[in-house]
Amino acid sequence: MKKKYIVFFIICLALSSGCDKFLDTKPTDFVSSEFTTAGQLTTALTGVYEILGNTTLYGDTWPYWLNVCSDIEYTNTGQLNTVNYIYSPADVQITGFWRTLYTGIYRANVLLASTDNPDIDQAVRDRTKGEALFLRGYYYFLLVSNFGPVPVYLSPNPSIANVNVPRTSIKDVYDQILADMTTAEPLVPDVSSTGQTGDGVIHGGHISKSAVQGILARVCLTMAGYPLNDESKYADALEWGLKVVNSGKHSLNPDYKQIFINYAQDLYDIKESIWEVEFYGNATGGYQEYGYYAGTRAGIRSTDPEIGQCGGIVLATKRLFDYFEQDAASPAIIKPSFDIRRDWNIAPFTYVGVPGVVTPNTDLWRRNTGKWRRIYELVLPKHPQVSPQNVPILRYADVLLMVAEAQNHVTGPADAAPYVNEVRKRGYGMMYGNVVKAIRVTAGGSGYTSAPTVTLSGGGGGGATAVATVAEGMVTDIQVTNPGSLTTAGPYYTSSPTVLISGGGGTGATATAVITTATDADLTLDKLASKEAMLAVIKQERAKELCFEGIRRSDLIRWGNFVADMHEYIAEATANGAAPGIIAGAQNVQSRSLLFPIPTYDLSLNKALTQNPGY
Repeated sequence: MKKKYIVFFIICLALSSGCDKFLDTKPTDFVSSEFTTAGQLTTALTGVYEILGNTTLYGDTWPYWLNVCSDIEYTNTGQLNTVNYIYSPADVQITGFWRTLYTGIYRANVLLASTDNPDIDQAVRDRTKGEALFLRGYYYFLLVSNFGPVPVYLSPNPSIANVNVPRTSIKDVYDQILADMTTAEPLVPDVSSTGQTGDGVIHGGHISKSAVQGILARVCLTMAGYPLNDESKYADALEWGLKVVNSGKHSLNPDYKQIFINYAQDLYDIKESIWEVEFYGNATGGYQEYGYYAGTRAGIRSTDPEIGQCGGIVLATKRLFDYFEQDAASPAIIKPSFDIRRDWNIAPFTYVGVPGVVTPNTDLWRRNTGKWRRIYELVLPKHPQVSPQNVPILRYADVLLMVAEAQNHVTGPADAAPYVNEVRKRGYGMMYGNVVKAIRVTAGGSGYTSAPTVTLSGGGGGGATAVATVAEGMVTDIQVTNPGSLTTAGPYYTSSPTVLISGGGGTGATATAVITTATDADLTLDKLASKEAMLAVIKQERAKELCFEGIRRSDLIRWGNFVADMHEYIAEATANGAAPGIIAGAQNVQSRSLLFPIPTYDLSLNKALTQNPGY
């Protein structure tokens, strides 16, 4: 987080710790919560936010150790540990995750106990209270959705006389989360309408009303699914999601790639990225908070320090690749997709050597995630193991797909389709107009000894590029490398541009360009035939849009068939050429994998805690 000040208060690491003898007086091992200035409240609130970037949360553990293995992604480290569903109550990553979340809750409780000081401006107190309540609710959400029933603490001063606090039921924990977040919603500021700080929230590093509403939609969708299966929450999820949509303050970035370039370059687009974890620095200098996941673990393999070193240990499964629609008319062995998200999210190349040379990767089971690309980072020198790239918690595309899912359940697929189609249109680059969809070779020519240059002109648009493939002296294929200028203003194509083929030592090759039409990305009628058909589409769209963002495992669990889904994936993957190492993690999934184990250390301190089944 780009905060220029240090959090001055020190907190107790584990709320379940304490002493059951010695003391019968008020504990003195907690820093006073009697803040007397607006600045002190702001500093304390920074400490509540700081939890998000901790390496045991979004800095590494959540996106990598706890979520890297699903039906659409895996890691190739070969280690039989947390990443592959081999959990134990003594697991370091799970223990750290648990403790960090309770640390955040404790910090929030300390702050909430001091927001009633009348000497501090009411507006400052209200905003601070709202943000602290929301963050406490979010930390409890991560706990209950991953550990099941958990102890609930709402005071900064746990009882010294009774350290044995039992687990609160899942429903009651969710009720507390809803209470915290709904109380917070009117207290936090709205998204800025002018881009100025005084007018509201201007970037996703701070909580806005939209962030609260969007996360409430996520919480309610989770409650509607496993294990509570409270179907009444679909309507609540729809209501909260539509508040974000109908606010008019959010829209999709017309260029999907630019979302992640922004994260790499510390650029903000709160219309798209509603809530994100901020990282900064390269492990040198003063205050900084860098991550180990985006770009360094999850990125395109590279040993070149100028490009940015990356182990490339997070890979896409072929199932994810196959989710993207392909150009059936293409002569290529690996056919291109009209959906530009595919080759951005699933890198078709790696960097080999120093300097790094772009080298095609044709193994569809072993392609790196390309979503986080270090080549765009601006902080120099680039550290070999950490990255300053921000990580999203909530994007507008996620809100649209949540609205679609809830709407489908409440009223059916016809009402859900527009929200899915909006996400798909952006995926095809068609938010504001038509782009170049494909280029068809009409004559191969002769005498080509190298790939000729392909130039596109006219048609009312601009920015489209393409590359040719040559075999036996002829141009055999031309693939689009950029469909056009993907900005709000365009320009977009109103007719097919002219294709000029020059150079390469040959002559006579010709080709025609095909542009998209307004409905190319829209769902076909068979996808609207039933609620079940639409839900299947939404599940795939969430995979295509949100892959590698730490969401898939949670989605699979709340949809209610996690174990069966992962076993079905194993059979499919095996039948389609997946090596044993690719499905190693999935093979460890069993009923106990629905929840993490309660950490051994906390069980030893809190005698009222009980262990989850199977551990």
